[in-house]
Amino acid sequence: MSHSHGSAANRSPGQGRRLLIALALNLGIAVAEVVGGAISGSLALIADAAHNLSDAGSVLVSYIAWRIAQRAANERRTFGYARAETVGALINLTTLIMIGLYLLWEAGTRFLEPVEVVPTTVLIVGVIALVEDLLAAWVLRKDLGSLNVRSTFLHMIADALGTVAVIASGIAIMIWGPSASWVDPAVTALIAIYVLVHGSTEIRESIAVLMDSAPKSFDHAGLVRHLEAADGVVDVHHLHVWQISEGRTAVEVHLVTDRNDLAAATDLKEGLKKSMHDQFDVEHATIEMELAGMVEHDRDIVPMT
Repeated sequence: MSHSHGSAANRSPGQGRRLLIALALNLGIAVAEVVGGAISGSLALIADAAHNLSDAGSVLVSYIAWRIAQRAANERRTFGYARAETVGALINLTTLIMIGLYLLWEAGTRFLEPVEVVPTTVLIVGVIALVEDLLAAWVLRKDLGSLNVRSTFLHMIADALGTVAVIASGIAIMIWGPSASWVDPAVTALIAIYVLVHGSTEIRESIAVLMDSAPKSFDHAGLVRHLEAADGVVDVHHLHVWQISEGRTAVEVHLVTDRNDLAAATDLKEGLKKSMHDQFDVEHATIEMELAGMVEHDRDIVPMT
C-alpha cells in the first residue's frame, strides 16, 4: 500500500481569502482599541487589543500555514509541511501567555493607582470591536471542517465575549462614575486570566504534536488487542504511535507472523493497514513483518521487503 504525505492542496481556494479578511478585521479591532484605550484611559480596551493582536498573529500563522500546506512533500520534507502551523502556534501561544502575565501586572497597578476612564469612548470603541469580532467569526464559518480554522473561529467568539465585558465596564463607569474605576482593572484581570488559561491549554496540545505524542483520545491498548487478534499474527512489539501533524496519526509496529508465504504475509499487512485506518483513524502505517520461524530469542528483526 502506497502512502502520500503531500500537503492538503485540495483545500478550498477561498479559505486563504477568508483568513486574510479575518486578519484585516482583527488588526482593525486592535488598532481601534489601542487608540480608544489611549484616549479614554481604559486599560481594559488595551488588554482586549493585546488579545486581538495575538489573535491576528494566530490568523496570520494559519494563513501562512495554509499557503505552505499547498507544497508537495519532497526528499527533505517527506511528511510535508503541515507542522509549520504547529511551530507557529507554539510561538503565538508563548507570546500570548507573556501578554497575559503583563496584563495581570498592569491590572494590579491600576487597582493601587486608579486612572480616570472616559466611558463614552470605551463604549463606542467596544461596540465597533464587537461588530468586527462577530464579522470575523462569520467570515470563517464556511471553513469549520478545518481544525486550524475552527480554533481560530473559537478565538473570535471568545474575543467577542471579552469585548462584551469591556463594554460592561464602560457602562458601569458611566452609571456609577469614578467610584466604579475598579471595574476597568477588574475586567482587565478577567481577560488576562482567560488569556492565561486558554493559552496554557492550547500550548500543551502544540507541544504534544512536536513531541511526537499520540493523540489524547487514541486507544493504544485497543490497537494492540486488534493487532494481536488478527489471524496470522503471533506477536506484536515495537509499537509507536505519533501525530505527523495535528489530526494526522501515524503508527509503526513490528509483527511476528506464522505465514511464511510472502504473498500471504503481504495480504495480512495490507489488511491491517486498512483496518487501522478505518477503526483507529491511522493515516500512515509502517508494518515490519517478521517470520515466526526466523525470529530468534532476542527478536532479531528479519524484515520482509
